[in-house]
Order: sequence, then structure tokens, then C-alpha cells
Amino acid sequence: MAISDQVIEQIRMSSDIVSVIGDYVPDLKKAGRNWKACCPFHTEKTPSFVVNPEKGIFKCFGCGVAGDVFKFVTLIENISWIEAVRKLAQKSGIVIEEDYSQKVSVSEKTKVFELLEFASKFYNKCFLESPFAKFARNYAVQRGITSQTIQKFMIGYAPKGKLLEFSKKKGYDYKVLLKSGLFTKTDSGIFEYMSDRFVFPIYDIQGRVIAFGGRTLGNSKAKYLNTPETIVYSKSSNLYGLFQALPEIKKNKSIILVEGYMDVVLSQQHGVYGAVAPLGTAFTWQQAKLINRYSENTVLLFDPDEAGRTATQRALEICAENDISVYTSSLPDDVDPDEYLLANGRENFYKLLDKNLKSAIKFMIDRVSAKYGTKTLQEKTKVVSDLLDFVAKNKNAIVQRDYIKQISQSLNLDEEVVWQEFKRKTIFKAEVVSNNIEDKKKINKISLEEQLIAILLYKDNRYLTEKLAKDFFTNANCITVYNMLLNNNTISVSEIMSKLDEKTAKWFSDIAIEDNREEIKVSEEEFSILCKDIEIKRLRARRKNLEKEVLLMTEGKKEMDIQKIKEYKELTKEIKGSGKK
Repeated sequence: MAISDQVIEQIRMSSDIVSVIGDYVPDLKKAGRNWKACCPFHTEKTPSFVVNPEKGIFKCFGCGVAGDVFKFVTLIENISWIEAVRKLAQKSGIVIEEDYSQKVSVSEKTKVFELLEFASKFYNKCFLESPFAKFARNYAVQRGITSQTIQKFMIGYAPKGKLLEFSKKKGYDYKVLLKSGLFTKTDSGIFEYMSDRFVFPIYDIQGRVIAFGGRTLGNSKAKYLNTPETIVYSKSSNLYGLFQALPEIKKNKSIILVEGYMDVVLSQQHGVYGAVAPLGTAFTWQQAKLINRYSENTVLLFDPDEAGRTATQRALEICAENDISVYTSSLPDDVDPDEYLLANGRENFYKLLDKNLKSAIKFMIDRVSAKYGTKTLQEKTKVVSDLLDFVAKNKNAIVQRDYIKQISQSLNLDEEVVWQEFKRKTIFKAEVVSNNIEDKKKINKISLEEQLIAILLYKDNRYLTEKLAKDFFTNANCITVYNMLLNNNTISVSEIMSKLDEKTAKWFSDIAIEDNREEIKVSEEEFSILCKDIEIKRLRARRKNLEKEVLLMTEGKKEMDIQKIKEYKELTKEIKGSGKK
């Protein structure tokens, strides 16, 4: 389906970028002409993510990501550009007229999604009907998985080599098969990742199948295996079971983060609807942001062994860095959530969670104290040092002070002394960060040509565009934007951004969004002065290059060139005549 530029611009203008981004970034706050927040696309303590509502664009000065409202939705939702357009159109109440007479090629992503959906149904059908899946069905019965849960999660069975055969019959070519992550090419042919496995389809928050996890039913060394990352799947940005749990999570604003697929499946079956899990990897800041979008009360429930405690600590650190409050809890040793639920029921499960509930700092105090001991002053010093590193990950001063109070009370130390030690430890880091920011600002300082483009973006200055010679700009990026302004004097900044490639869009966002630069109308005299400055700078650069050659000529080290000497003298005279040496 082709959507006209007019309709796209209508959707863009109807989608307030601050409102759209604010739905995903709760800490977005007004800061002068712009809005600011910590970036949702990388971990940071100091907000560097800026939204400019007048221009309809966003920019993170930390990681460099930038774009318009469509770009933001594609990144945050992990969807295609056309899907973002449709999503915002629906939100704005704009009906997109589909022209079915146009022949439109299906995107590669769409074909991959179709194949993954087909595979999910194929695996589920095999589980329910295939005689080869008898062992898989018996395993489900042993674990107590009901038929309703089988269908809710579309649990399946992957018979050896069969998906490839049926996928080819459906007309999927090898390129799509390999792009899907379901298959890989080996020396002996095409290999199926999920061969002879109990299969868990993985969904994104829109309910699309994006990948698979599989538990071996044979003697494979890899007990659990996941399909690799693909053009539609990033394991660090998704959570297993979130799609199925979302209706209840939205009502209760509560999530319990468990470790594995089966923990999620059976916890939700027993009424613990907020159970979700990372995807065969360590907890990530993207998953923390995803949780924070939907939950106000999150509990980490990992295994109580050393590996589980290490995973819990890392998750707490990530949440602290992203200003997300979470708790931890635990079950008895060697008891999985489903085992406890089956033996004791949902009500007792929640009672035990409440009984063992710990705040992030309480968990850390207990863990670090157990690591070093707290009997001697030397041991306490090591404990405090580690704990203050954790405290520093939080950017909220009130939280920091409360944590230090709890650390002091736990170790029987003077609170003010611990606070002073915290300030001493963090002051050096703060100086390093400050120096890095200043260095980055120096690097990102825009040129005179770029300053001129920034002025022309302001609507009251657009008429000046036609006063420039068509070959005035020498910077390739400036030429691109200038030509857009010349061809369409009313084009919006966000529309310009949408027409640029990713690298140029990042450059353009630096020009279009500056923290301290006001958008002002310039007079024709001011405009002429800036243009003159740009030309003089070019003359200086040319004279400097010629100067090196002329010097070599006068020293007899290079053959005399009368034309270049004449040009050098004329440039010197012109620059002196401008009053700018």
C-alpha cells in the first residue's frame, strides 16, 4: 500500500511528538523550549534526550539517535516505518485509504513475520496431533500444563526436519528461511534450530511471533536453545510472557520477573499473571525500560543459588541506573515457582513473596556483607565501598541519602561519615564526566555553513533561502538540506529529517536542536554578514594552502607558478579589505 505524502504529513502534524514520546518516557519534562529525559535507548544518569515540539523532532546527545515522531515509534516498538505510520494514524483517528489497485511488494520483514507465524501454528499442530509428539505431550502432562495454557502460549513440538519441508511447500525462498532465524546453513545443508524440541513461541508486545525457545526432549547438550537475533527479534528488548500478561499487568501495574519459560507458563497458569522472564540472557536496560513502562510494582524472583543472586544484583544495578524501583524476593532452595504454586496455591505463594520481600538496598547490604563480613573495621570499609558504588548508580539524591542511612544503621556507622565518603568517591567521577561533556561539545561545535542552515530552518527566515547562490554551500549535507528548502519553502523540519538517511539525519539533528540556542528572526544585514564570514573563511583556507606552495617557490624548492602567486596576492588583498585578517 502506498500512502501519499499529503496523508503522511497530516498524520505527522496530528501526532504531537511530546505526547507520543511521553507515553513511553514517563520522566519527560519541559526544559525551556525543549523537553528533556533520560534516553530510552541507552543507559544514562544525566538526561541528554531532547524533544523539540516546534520542529517535531528528537535527539539524544548521548548515543546520537535522532528522528521524527515516526522514527521514534519504529525504534521504541521495534516495528517498520509503515507500521509506525499506521499506528499513529489510528491514534489520531485518521483513516488511511488503501489503494488495492496498486501492486505493492511485501517487505522482507513482513515475509519473516508470516513465516514465524506459520512455524508457530505448525509446531502447535504437531504437538497436538503428530504421533512423533507423544513424548512432548507426556512431558506437558508431567509438568501439569493444561490444554488452555498450551493454546494461550501456542506451545508446540518441532519434529526433525519437517518445518523446512513444509515451509518450502508454502513457497518461502531460502533467503527468507535464513533471515527468519529458524534455519541456518551448514556444510551438510539447511539445519533447523528447533529440531526435536518442546517449543515456546516468543511474542512481541503487539502479539507477533518474533522468535522461538526450545527445550530438548532428547540427549542434546543444550537443554534450552533459542533462535538467534534477526531483523525482527532482539532478545535484549523483549520479555517472554509479556504479551500474554499485558492485560492483567495494565490493570494491576505489577510484574514478577522469573528466570525461564516454564516458570512463566506455569506461574501464569496458576494465577500469577504478571510473571515474565528475560530471554535466555542477562537482564538488560532495554528490558528494564520495558518493565517500567507498564509496572509500578516489580519483584525479581530469581533462583536463590549464587548464579541467581548474581543475576539479581546485576538486574538491580541496571534498574538503579535507570531510576527504576524494584524489590527482590525468594522461594525455598531448589523449589521452582510452579512447584511451590502446585503444592501451596496462589495465595500462599504471594504471602511467601511478601514475607521474603527486600528492597534493592537491603538485598545489596545482605549480599555484600556476606561477601566480606562485618566484624572488623577493614571488612566494614570494603562493604561500604562496594555499597556506595551501588548508591552512586541512582541519580535521585533523596534515594541516595536514604540508602546511606540504611547502610550506616546496618553497619553501626556514623551516617554523616558515610555520606562524606560517598561525596569523596563520586566527586572525581563527576569531574571526569564533566570534562567528557565539554570535550563532546567542542567536537560537536557547528560550522558557519551549518549555522546558516539552522537560521534558514526558522520559518521567518525562509525567504532568505532564495537570496543565496545555488552553489553557495560546499558542505554536502548543507547542500542537501538547502535544496529541500529551495524546492519547498514551507517544508517542516520533521519532514526534512524523515527524508534524510540515518547518518545525515544524526548530523541534521545537531543543527536543528541546540540546548541553548533560541530561534530568532535575523535581519538581511545580519544574514549578509554571516554569508560574508563564510566566504572569507573559504578565502582564508584557500590562501593558507597557496601560502605553503608560494613559500616553497620563493625558496627555490618548487617551480615558479605566476598564476598561483597572483591568486595568493589577490586573496591577501581581498581578505585585508574585508577587515577580517
